[in-house]
Amino acid sequence: MWKTETVYEWEKALLYVDGAFQRILPAGRHRLFALGRRVQVFRVANYPTYYPSGAIEVITADRFALRLGVAVMARICDPRAAVEGQSQYHQALLLAVAEAAVALVSERSLDDLISQRADLSAALLDRLAGKVAELEIQAVTIQSLTLPPEVRRMLTEVERARQEGAAALERARGEHASLRSLANAARLLKDNPELMRLRTLQAVSPTGKGATLVLGQHALDPTRSAD
Repeated sequence: MWKTETVYEWEKALLYVDGAFQRILPAGRHRLFALGRRVQVFRVANYPTYYPSGAIEVITADRFALRLGVAVMARICDPRAAVEGQSQYHQALLLAVAEAAVALVSERSLDDLISQRADLSAALLDRLAGKVAELEIQAVTIQSLTLPPEVRRMLTEVERARQEGAAALERARGEHASLRSLANAARLLKDNPELMRLRTLQAVSPTGKGATLVLGQHALDPTRSAD
């Protein structure tokens, strides 16, 4: 009696005969002799797989509580250990991710977590290396960072105050620049009174842009010197 099994490139197939491991079958079609014995083939994925961790409760170094959502991309590197461990590597991975996340966040402040989110993913990847023997962990992504409503309100108020302060500072700078420009213009006109007459003639000329000027009775008198 023969048993036929087809193994694809994207999987690892492990052959067991009467409960004992024999070998890993390469990709292709296999005819296995099964007369008088129990022949079983167990398969595991040979490609990277994403494992979401769910929400992980963590506390920052400055005592803010929040939740992290982490996704791990990993590939089974020891298919025999994965099969004979009854796929417990998934639970082991979730526990390792939670442990690493709690330890890592406890070393950082809330501001650091928000501003250095990309660095947090890389740091988690380093901490998870070698933690699960059956898996080769290839990437870690921080999917979400969820703050309690009161903390979000506090951060919003802080950011609003920062933006309002920046806007007030910019307005003050603009007013200062405007006053400085007016002072320079007044000083220039005082030192060069003929500039005022030239500016007046420019404004009332046909090529002028329609500016409105309020003139004294001697503004256009070329024989009268400025006071």
